[in-house]
Amino acid sequence: MYRGKKVYFSASKEIIQQLFACNRISADIWNACLDAAKQHQLTTSKWINQTQLQQTMKGKFPLHSQSVQAVCHKYLFSRDSMHQAKKKGISAARYPYRKKKYFNTKWVDKDSA
Repeated sequence: MYRGKKVYFSASKEIIQQLFACNRISADIWNACLDAAKQHQLTTSKWINQTQLQQTMKGKFPLHSQSVQAVCHKYLFSRDSMHQAKKKGISAARYPYRKKKYFNTKWVDKDSA
């Protein structure tokens, strides 16, 4: 079960555009994860692991490193969940393959860092 709470806020048009730009960058990270995983699979015949994927993405995108890592973790979680579904006999399950235009950016709580 998912629980969520809508939080309303107001921001200037420029800030809203910057937030959407961050979501487009997060989508670029997701797409780069897809490409890196596919390239790694083709060259080594093995799945890319978390460390290798994060090293591949490191320093390439203008977002906080933990936001980039969050997208990498989301990709790996999606891939591993699909693998578990295949083991359970769910034949409709597919590996993550679809390119994205927008992907919700995860923000780091700087007070807890």
